[in-house]
Amino acid sequence: MKIIYPEELKQKLIKKLNYFYILLGEDSILLSKAEQLIFYFAKDKKFIEKNTINIEKSTDWNKVINFHKSKNLFFKKTILIINFTIKKLNLSLVKNINKIPLFKNKDILTVIKLNALSSLIKKSTILKILILESEIIYCSTPYEWAFKKWLQYEIKTRNLKITQESFLLLHKYYEGNTLCLNQILDILSITWPNENIKIEKIKKIINQFSIFSPVNWINAIFNKNKKKAIYILDSFFKQKYNPLILIRTLQKDLLILLNMKREKKLNINFFLKKNNISLNRSKFFANALYYIDFNNFLKIIRILLQIEIKIKKEYNNSVWIQLKTLTLLLSSPMKYTP
Repeated sequence: MKIIYPEELKQKLIKKLNYFYILLGEDSILLSKAEQLIFYFAKDKKFIEKNTINIEKSTDWNKVINFHKSKNLFFKKTILIINFTIKKLNLSLVKNINKIPLFKNKDILTVIKLNALSSLIKKSTILKILILESEIIYCSTPYEWAFKKWLQYEIKTRNLKITQESFLLLHKYYEGNTLCLNQILDILSITWPNENIKIEKIKKIINQFSIFSPVNWINAIFNKNKKKAIYILDSFFKQKYNPLILIRTLQKDLLILLNMKREKKLNINFFLKKNNISLNRSKFFANALYYIDFNNFLKIIRILLQIEIKIKKEYNNSVWIQLKTLTLLLSSPMKYTP
């Protein structure tokens, strides 16, 4: 399976526009950017019309068949977007999907969004016929080297002049948060379009426009990145974010972590998939499983309960002090020895 990464897509489209594209992953920013690029180059080839078919159940595939049957003399060049919201594939649907290349037509450009099915496709050959005929674009949230390459590409695309120190700061605080970083880069390009952007300017923008999710906070904790975890928590405090959402999200992930610890033979990816956790987070759970002192779990659960009671009875800023204590406790590198 040959994968096209987001930073490679534009050059691929310049060379050749294919008739089949598979968008593999669930990152909303990467999906949106990939679609926009495909649409832009398709428009140049006179693909003006768009038709979206959502596959929510296996019988919805009939809509795809009917679309192809409806082609007539007055048919205009169309981009067909097949959007899978279904969570599982049955044999009948697999057979039908693999037949898509048989419908190959110079007037139809097909974009397949696999969404939640992406992890299944990466590890299986069930759609091998479709994969052989398609360009596969990787749209999962990038981390580490992949995030670095994507960030470099986005900076270059906007013609931003950013110092190495500034680049490293953006990478440090926004790794895995494409939504927030995309917005920050847009702000930088509007604010300082032709200037050399030094770290002081980056810090100023970061302090003014910080958009994080509870998952970003938990990932930083599980990755032993105390400084980043506290920074994200402070951002939530400034935004007057509902701390109960943070508590519930953390409780859920800690429970999953505890159940992972109890497994005698653990397949992390399978376990996370079963619990509806993105496989992109597997490294964070693996890290936490390795270093968190599970003897502290009772203490952690006790603090969580205290915070929840305080939120419901007499909410005040001391809740955030307790959340900070909890963050430091969880992100301390205490290797667990079984």
